[in-house]
This record gives sequence, structure tokens and C-alpha cells, in this order.
Amino acid sequence: MLETLVSILALVLSSAKQADPPAETLVKLTVDPMPAPKPALRYLLLPELREMTPGNPIPNYLKCLLDQDFSTTDEALGRAALKQADRAARMDKPDWQILPRLRTDGVGLLLPDLQKMRALATELQKRFRDEIALRRFDDALATAKTMFALSRHLGEHPTLIGGLVGVAVATVAIAPLEEMLEQPGCPNLYWALTNLPTPLITFATGLEGERMLVLAEFRDLDDTRPMTAAQLKKAIQRLELLREIGRGEKKAIEYLGEHAADEKYMAAARERLIDSGIPAERLDTFSTYQVVLLNERMEYEIRRDEAMKFCNLPTWEAIPRLDAITPPKGRALFDSFTVALQKIRRAQGRLEQRVALLRHVEAVRLYAAAHAGRVPEALAAVDVPLPVDPFTGKPFRYEVKDGAAHLRGSPPKGDEQNPAYNLHYEITIRK
Repeated sequence: MLETLVSILALVLSSAKQADPPAETLVKLTVDPMPAPKPALRYLLLPELREMTPGNPIPNYLKCLLDQDFSTTDEALGRAALKQADRAARMDKPDWQILPRLRTDGVGLLLPDLQKMRALATELQKRFRDEIALRRFDDALATAKTMFALSRHLGEHPTLIGGLVGVAVATVAIAPLEEMLEQPGCPNLYWALTNLPTPLITFATGLEGERMLVLAEFRDLDDTRPMTAAQLKKAIQRLELLREIGRGEKKAIEYLGEHAADEKYMAAARERLIDSGIPAERLDTFSTYQVVLLNERMEYEIRRDEAMKFCNLPTWEAIPRLDAITPPKGRALFDSFTVALQKIRRAQGRLEQRVALLRHVEAVRLYAAAHAGRVPEALAAVDVPLPVDPFTGKPFRYEVKDGAAHLRGSPPKGDEQNPAYNLHYEITIRK
């Protein structure tokens, strides 16, 4: 599962840096001036309550994937599968039904269902683009609702990998949405975008699940009574395997032996464990290896929470604090369990920024509709609320050049030369 998380991060973030990458990703949009629809919420991007039916969408998504072959040349079969996905997206009680395995399988938990969801999103994106090409905007927005609902359901998966796949699926939906805005007659989606939740994909459940996953790996450690030699051997063998997966620098048994022989380390470990609530008389009955293992578990939990405590802050506050965490000198025994929360939070922030930028595009179209096709000279001239750049907490950069509006997002520190974090929308009003 650790290797899967690394690969998903690489895919979502697209952050592998080349020698001299382009400074930005330019998205050129030629759009119609368009006022807000009436009623204002005629168009939305998530299913409404009146569309919902009782049920768990997750097994229905999977049934759709298992029952149908998207590679079939029979278009009717493919359409039927996607209709089933539409119905699943409008069910009201998502439950991934993996909590028992989360408690027992730990970081070795297999998640084949998530990859299947990516395949489903790809097929929905194809339908989305077909509907846009035919200017069937109502149908296209119904597909957008399905895709964004799917991404939200993935965000409720009790793993960080599930949340990352949710971000990826939402990003897959945004690409054709941008194409739709360029179509003549496309309705204005400012209020539809504004009514999406912020953040669109939450990692709250995934963070809680991460704590459960690692807790499962500590199940063989006992702080209530002395562990037998057999119990210690079992715990150490399991740890050796996990450190091999996580590429630990030295064997666990070597680490334990070195620290058990370090009088200064052992004195500090005993003091910390007593402060945590283990009575001194009980601790005196534990072997040195058991003391080291319990102390290292606590060290992991402290390091983990030092990062996790920032994750639910606004993006512009969370990322600098995550980046500023200084790893203690020397690797701890359970460092292999540590997740790169900085990168995960960046992935979430990128999606937030993309949605916020599209709100600005639609605000420009609103303004142009009321001002003879002209773009605003400054964002302050727009009379609808505009979100801040999630990475800075400040307004987006904006200028008008040769009659076109130029809107730019700012990258987080360290990604100034990464084009994936330097989005530039050039908005031209169709005459």
C-alpha cells in the first residue's frame, strides 16, 4: 500500500521536475459573454437532494464495472454501464465497507477497487466530451454531477489513497468542463461552481483511516504486561517485513540492539513512557527491547500528529507549516510509516485552485455580459464574490492585455518553476 500511495501521488501531482521546465501551464479560453441563469441555481455540479435515492453507491459503482465491458464495440452496453454509474452517484449513503480490513490488514491493505474507479471516470469523461461536442449542455452537466459525486465518494474512502484518487477523478472532470465553457451558448456556471463544497475533496476520513492502518501494525505491542520472547519475535519479524517495504536503512533487530544498549536513550525512553501513563513498577518488568519498541511507537505518533494537526487548516496556512516541520536528527524505527502529507495537501490545494480559477472565468463572463463584451480592467470591478488563491490566501493575479483577461494562480513555495502549479488562464471574449 505504501508503494501504491507513492505512485498515486506521482500521478496526481505531476511534479517530477525536469531540467528546465516551462514556467507555466497556459489555458486559452475563447468564451461568450453570458449572464447568470434564472433561476440562479438552475445548473449545479453535484446531485441535488431531490435527485437522490436511498442506497449505498459504492457496490453499485463496482457492479457497473463488473457487469459491463467498456472496451466492447457494443455502444448500447457501454451506455447502460454509465447509466448505472449515474444512478449510483445519486445514492445517499456511501460506505466502502472496509473498516474491518483496515483494522486487521494495516498498511498491507489491498485496494483494487480504487483503480477501477479511475477507469470508470475515464469512460464518463468520454461521454462528457461527446455531450459537449453536441452542445447537449443539460446532459453534459448531468455527467459532470456524476463525476463530481464519484470524486466526493472517493474522498470518503478511509484511506489517503482514496482521497488522492478522488482528486484525480475531479481533475478528470474539470478538463472537459473547461472545454464546455468555450462552446457557443454555454450557460454561465459561476453559481454552480460557487456552490461546490470547499474543499471539494476532503481528506478528513482518510487521515483518520491512516491512524487506524498504522495502529493495526502495532497490535502485537503490549504496554499492559511483559511480552514473551515469542511475542517479541513475532512483532520484530513483522516490523522487519514492513521496513523492507518502506526501505528502512537498517535491520529492525540491529536498531533495537543499538538502542537497548544506549543507557542515555533507555533512561529518556523510560521517563517518557512513565509520563505517558505506564506505571514505573510495571515498566521495570519489561525487557529492554519492549521498552524500545513502545518508545519508538510513541515517537512515531508524536511525529505523525505534528504533521496531521495542520492538515485541516486553510491551504495557505497548512502548506507552509507542513513544509516547516524539521525532521529530528536520525531516523526513527517507524519512519517507514510516515506519509508525505505536504504532497497530499498540495494535491488538494491544486484542485481547490483550479475550481477557484474557473469561478473567476465565469465571473469575467458575467461582467462581459453586462458591459458590452468587455472584460473587467481589475477584479475589484466584478460585482460577485471571488475566492482567494488557496496557495496564498490573497487575490489571484490579474491583468488585461490586448483586450484579453489574464488570470494567474500562484504556486506554493518550492514549486515556482513547476508548470503544474503555475496555471495561467487567458480569457478572450468572443465577438
